[in-house]
Amino acid sequence: MRRLLACIKADVYLQIKYGFYAVYGIVTIVYILLLKQAPIASLKTLVPMIVFSDPSMLGFFFIGGLILLEKGENTLEYIAATPLRISEYLISKMISLSLLALLASFAVTLFSYPDDIHLGQLTIGIVLTSFFFILVGFIAVARFNTVNEYMLSSIVYITFLFLPLLDYFGLWRSWIFYFFPTQAALVLIGGAFQTLASWKVAYGIGSLLLWIGAAFPVARRGFYRFIVLKEERRIS
Repeated sequence: MRRLLACIKADVYLQIKYGFYAVYGIVTIVYILLLKQAPIASLKTLVPMIVFSDPSMLGFFFIGGLILLEKGENTLEYIAATPLRISEYLISKMISLSLLALLASFAVTLFSYPDDIHLGQLTIGIVLTSFFFILVGFIAVARFNTVNEYMLSSIVYITFLFLPLLDYFGLWRSWIFYFFPTQAALVLIGGAFQTLASWKVAYGIGSLLLWIGAAFPVARRGFYRFIVLKEERRIS
């Protein structure tokens, strides 16, 4: 536990040092200013969407940036030689980046949304969404060493995972989207801004926990293969 706490503290420090908090502070202010100009009736759709984008896009791309920075500075080689476990390293990244997502999401909600919200459900939705996308972002970036390679790979992940937005905006309704982790995140976060049926809350939490449970060992295995063992990615 002591190693994990020290790692979380170091991660938060590095994220501040690399300017993550400053950049996302500016992004959050822009979101708030834009939402202030939006019609009141549209906020029930826009605010949950932006709150969803914080943990998902922040988690996916910021973890990618962090890993590439740490690879470039040979930090990961040092970490691999320390007693810090791979699972502790991943959990530290999940917690530290989720903290940033929570701060940004709460700021957007507090300053943009005039009605009551289910704060507990919103918090759970943000944290679980962030955890999942951080793990997927790590899986996407682990094998790459350059930004260009990672960005090309990320297009595939984002396109697939964000398909449930078609349902969210009413462009294509289908039960199949309920098998997507993104649908669970949208249901859980969106439901915090309205009254949500109990089964939908259970679905959102249960589905995200299952996806996180599936993604974590894949991310851990990717760290071991491509960072500890330094396997070369196969080009077919």
